[in-house]
Amino acid sequence: MRMLAVICVLLVSNLVSRAENEILALQPYGGFTKERLEVVRKGLKEAFGFEIAVLETRSLPEAAWHAPRQRYRAEKLLTDLDDKTPKAHRIVLGLTAKDISTTKGEHEDWGIFGLGELGGRTCVVSTFRLGARGADETKLRDRLRKVAIHEAGHVMGLDHCSTDRCVMRDAESSITTVDNETGKFCDACVTTIQAWRASDNP
Repeated sequence: MRMLAVICVLLVSNLVSRAENEILALQPYGGFTKERLEVVRKGLKEAFGFEIAVLETRSLPEAAWHAPRQRYRAEKLLTDLDDKTPKAHRIVLGLTAKDISTTKGEHEDWGIFGLGELGGRTCVVSTFRLGARGADETKLRDRLRKVAIHEAGHVMGLDHCSTDRCVMRDAESSITTVDNETGKFCDACVTTIQAWRASDNP
């Protein structure tokens, strides 16, 4: 019995350690391919240096559906992600192949690549617009990696950056901006990320 108790304690300890190390979790929605999911997982791990959890695929929430434009509202997806994913993960990134949108300036429903809650917990990325300008799968995956890193950066408290080729540059709805990025953070953005990592925020 004592040996069994020790084994149980070790198993629980390993599970807790794993959850603590997996700061960021990916939430794939139905229709998002395993191959593209792996691109995001590897890209984020390389960018931030910590383990990435992959949650079980779920269906897109009906509450986020925007019938007039036949697409999903990104801010409602962020709410869904926050409500329905383990709180142990400080960041949850949703991934979908469907078109997403948000309100931008005078535009009530503006199609976007992704959306991140600045200093919050959730972000979402869509591949729907990443194939623009005849991009092949290799180009699309490179864009996907960069946009995922960008949106996760917002959650870590990074606003848009003016440094040339920094991954936090504002795409301004142009895929060309994404293509011109290095996929890396400038020194100032790295400092902000380090401060976020060291913070005690839940």
